Amino acid sequence: MWGSSASVHTAGHAIACLLANRGPNVAGSSLCGPYSGTGIALKLLWWAADKSCVQRWALIAGLSLALGGATLVGIGEWAASHVENTAVDGRPSAGFANSSFSPSRVSPSSLPDLPDPSDHLPANSPGYTFRHDVPEVRLQFTVADERGRLVNDLTSGDVRVFDNQSPVLHFNEFERDDDLPLELGLLLDTSDSVKRVLPQEKRAAIEFLDQVMRPRTDNAFVVAFGGDYKTWQGSTSDRQRLIEAIDRMKEPGWGTRVFDALYAACSGQPASGGDKTVHRVMIVLTDGDDTDSLHTLNDVIAAAQRSEIQIYPLTIHSRKIFTRGDGVLKRLADSTGGELYIAASVRELAAAFAQIGRDLRTQYYISFPPQQSTPGYHSLRVEVRTPKRLEVHARQGYYALQE
Repeated sequence: MWGSSASVHTAGHAIACLLANRGPNVAGSSLCGPYSGTGIALKLLWWAADKSCVQRWALIAGLSLALGGATLVGIGEWAASHVENTAVDGRPSAGFANSSFSPSRVSPSSLPDLPDPSDHLPANSPGYTFRHDVPEVRLQFTVADERGRLVNDLTSGDVRVFDNQSPVLHFNEFERDDDLPLELGLLLDTSDSVKRVLPQEKRAAIEFLDQVMRPRTDNAFVVAFGGDYKTWQGSTSDRQRLIEAIDRMKEPGWGTRVFDALYAACSGQPASGGDKTVHRVMIVLTDGDDTDSLHTLNDVIAAAQRSEIQIYPLTIHSRKIFTRGDGVLKRLADSTGGELYIAASVRELAAAFAQIGRDLRTQYYISFPPQQSTPGYHSLRVEVRTPKRLEVHARQGYYALQE
């Protein structure tokens, strides 16, 4: 545009000079008539339009105006459609809310069952026992000497419990837990990594049920897990039905979902309440190598402590090594008050099951009021005051929610 103005100005200046040099005679010529100004302007425009630089600048200006107009039109259409899809109070209108991007349109059946965030722990939190209110803390534990032999002659004066580092001054109950009804879960790993010893595991599990379960008093259920998990027999006191379920077990898919199976089993057990007190235990035969679970180790610990469940893992390999899976299983046991057992071979499975049975019948049970009414995590620590060096297996805390 600046080039075209300069050209017109130059042309005008040249014509003015020409008219001035022509003198008075010019006034009488056709240029001095009533349309002389219009004629000069037309001639100047024609002359300027003949210049290539003017033509280029005119083309550029035209294209710029066209693009600018198209852009403004597009912005206007977008703004109009956005206003239509937005309600007066700023929330999306029905048309937008029902679009394919809305999470509510994802079909629940297409997703696996996930833990409810309101009642389980985040992955980086320690395992807690969740209770809506905690009028009384109930704790079961075992005590063993340096050689692993169970100690069963302690009195309430020998035991000290610390609730959030505050000593418990009074026990509502202190007794030997050798007669409580058992709620037993038996979980067997049937994945490809352990299938060679599965027949022996089944036989040892059946012998364990025969030795431990008391008719019409104890209940048990059976779960198998591999790439999936399945309850082969729900909770029952009928040992024959449990034995038949163990015989029918087979691998439900490839992979290993230890955490998912344990989480489902623990989540199905309500926390203790009312006058009836039961001893809840999960015994899991596995190498601890989880490959496909959606839940985490902390999820399992949270679910177990929420329902006051002790977990006893049992694995088979040489005692001279300690595998990554052993570390997972030991944490499960330590956090819930159970104990990890390692059988050096399948021939030792029966002896390991027998030791677990003795553990279940040689426990201490205590109850006491919370030492602090503050909601949240309460750590628990149990100490035994005797001259001997003893080891205590007890869960590590509970979680009190405000009423």
